[in-house]
Amino acid sequence: MIFVLIIISIVISQSIPKTQISQLNLASDKIILYLNYVRYIAHIDNKFNKSDEEWERKRWTLKFKNCNKKIGGLYYIVYSDMYGGTAHVKKEDTLKDPLNNKYLYSNGCQEDTLNDKSKHILLTKEYGIEKIDVSCNTTSSIGQISFGYDGKIYSQLGTNIKEIEKSCIIKLIDKENNFQEIVVESKTGYIHKI
Repeated sequence: MIFVLIIISIVISQSIPKTQISQLNLASDKIILYLNYVRYIAHIDNKFNKSDEEWERKRWTLKFKNCNKKIGGLYYIVYSDMYGGTAHVKKEDTLKDPLNNKYLYSNGCQEDTLNDKSKHILLTKEYGIEKIDVSCNTTSSIGQISFGYDGKIYSQLGTNIKEIEKSCIIKLIDKENNFQEIVVESKTGYIHKI
C-alpha cells in the first residue's frame, strides 16, 4: 500500500505544472534585460562631443511613460535623444529588442499597423502593471535611468544633469498591489531583483 501511494504521489507531482512565473516577475525580468542591454550599448557608444553643448542628452536611456489617455496604462522606451532636447522620441532613436529585433518604442501604446515594435515594453497591456515608482526620479516624468560610457548612471540629463549617488529602486505594482522591486546599484551598475 505504501509503495502504491509513493508511486501515485510521484506521478501526480510530475503531472502538476511547476510554479508559473507571475506576470510581475516576467515584466521585471524584461526590464532587467533591457537595462543591462542599455548599459552595454552605452559602454560601446560614447556620445561625448566637445563641439555639442547638449551631448549629455544623447546618453542611452530607459524611460517609463504613460500611454495616451484614451488607452491608459504604462510603457517604456529605450532611446538616445539624437536631436538633443526634442519633446518626441522617434522610432529611429530607439534600440531594437535583442530578443525579436523589434524597436523598443511605442507611440503612446497605440495599436500600429506596422509590426516592427516590441510588445514587451507595454507594461499594463502585457503584464498588468498599474503603477511604477522610481526612487531616484528627479524629473517631472515617471522616471528614467540613463547610462554613460564611463559607467556612471543618471536620473536626469540636460541642463540639470543628476548622477545617481545611491541605489535606485524601481518598484512595479500590479492591480492587486503585488509588487516587484528592481535595484540599480549606483557604484557598480549591477541590476537585480529584491
